[in-house]
Amino acid sequence: MFGFDERYAMFDITPVENQFILDYLPDAKGDYVKVYLYGLMRCYHPEEDMSLARMCHELNMTEEDVAAAFRYWERRRLVRRISDDPPQWKYINIKQKNLVSDDDYDPEYEEFSNAIYEAFGKVRRLHGAELNNCFEWHESLKLPTELIIMLLNHMVEIKGKNFSIYEADKTAAKMAEEKIQTIDAAEEFFYRDGLPYKGVKKVLKLLGKRYLPSEAQVQLYKKWTKEWGFSHEAIEAAVELTAKGDPSMGYLDGILDRLRQDNVKGDEATPEAIEQNTERTKGLRRVIHELGRGDVNNLNLELYDEMVLLYSEDIILTAARECARYGFGRSINDVLDLLKSWKKKGLNNTQEVDAYINVFHDQMALIREIRKMWGNNDRGVGSIDRNMINKWENELGFSREMIKTAAKYAVEAKQPMTYLGKILEYYKEKGINTPEKAKLDHESRKKISSKKEGKVLPAQDFAQRDYTNVQDKIMQSLAKEMEAYMHENGGESDA
Repeated sequence: MFGFDERYAMFDITPVENQFILDYLPDAKGDYVKVYLYGLMRCYHPEEDMSLARMCHELNMTEEDVAAAFRYWERRRLVRRISDDPPQWKYINIKQKNLVSDDDYDPEYEEFSNAIYEAFGKVRRLHGAELNNCFEWHESLKLPTELIIMLLNHMVEIKGKNFSIYEADKTAAKMAEEKIQTIDAAEEFFYRDGLPYKGVKKVLKLLGKRYLPSEAQVQLYKKWTKEWGFSHEAIEAAVELTAKGDPSMGYLDGILDRLRQDNVKGDEATPEAIEQNTERTKGLRRVIHELGRGDVNNLNLELYDEMVLLYSEDIILTAARECARYGFGRSINDVLDLLKSWKKKGLNNTQEVDAYINVFHDQMALIREIRKMWGNNDRGVGSIDRNMINKWENELGFSREMIKTAAKYAVEAKQPMTYLGKILEYYKEKGINTPEKAKLDHESRKKISSKKEGKVLPAQDFAQRDYTNVQDKIMQSLAKEMEAYMHENGGESDA
């Protein structure tokens, strides 16, 4: 005959004893309190279609979590289970509970509490919510009491005696997942679980940190060892690489990641391998410093490996300085190309390389001095210029003084470098081998030329005789030499 509107509960109140708030709520998990209050509200405002599944949906909880909450309140004698299928509970009034003392006794819980107190009480005494949480491992996860005591001692070993009980929840769940049920299995499990924590503690100490490891840092360590294959000894070796940066776990993670990308991992992830990789990186950095540009990356490290196969480090750094000095593109690849060209020239040691470079610098200085005479210093010195100097000195046998003397007489030519070569070939043919003889020849030719029609100058006279098919052939030959050099060395100039 009478009943409430279906929306009555929404606008009504649910009475909660202050004793519950003061005595029971502080020790309970938040989800357990949520389940108790919702169930209490449904006691005052029941609905026919109320079920465990609907309750889970409305509380956004799993059936396992809700059942665990009700088991907790059963132990606290605030609810009593009256049916398993479907699951049903009746709420007990707190005042009624206090009047019936026999109902306040749970033999299993008391036995568990006493065992924990006797085995763990000297280290740390657990109360209220902490003890209830441990009992959940026993009841919900089916972990034997002796294994829970081992778990608590394990937490003290790796976290210290003031650890939070809730920090052990994941470990307890993992034990249940792996079906750890015996003391031997638990010992093996705790040994494996404790290694990352101890490893992180050692790493933090090497990094100069004095705090205990966090869960995130332990997970980092597990990644390094389990996923990337680094041994603890290899990780300690890598710590030394943090000296030039931020000595932190994050910085160390980046270093190990680079080593992993360089294939220094697994069985190869030894302190020796890391040290070798470190030296390799340091060597490349020294090359970059001399060159004035470049990055430490996998490609450049591979180029550096090729350099090491060709020459010792002092010669490699010399090549980097030469590239920086003359601007041959100024890349790591240019340094390698220069080293290869030296190898093809038969330069095998530091003395031979230094001697070659000294000659090279002398030739460069001579070419620039000659160009300064001509007022033509607007382009870089290439191998064609140096090949011509080599020919004049080594094939024709002229001294630097003779070359500079002849250069004065080529100043009016349109192509002074080529014209200078023709003058020197003329001197070779005529046996003119001193600056004095060259001057006499020049004065003599000047007089003869001035008598010719139109007063042709000596430079013009050479041009008329030689700047025909002969010059074309010379320029074609030099162009071929230049093309071959460019193909060989990959640059505009060489050293």
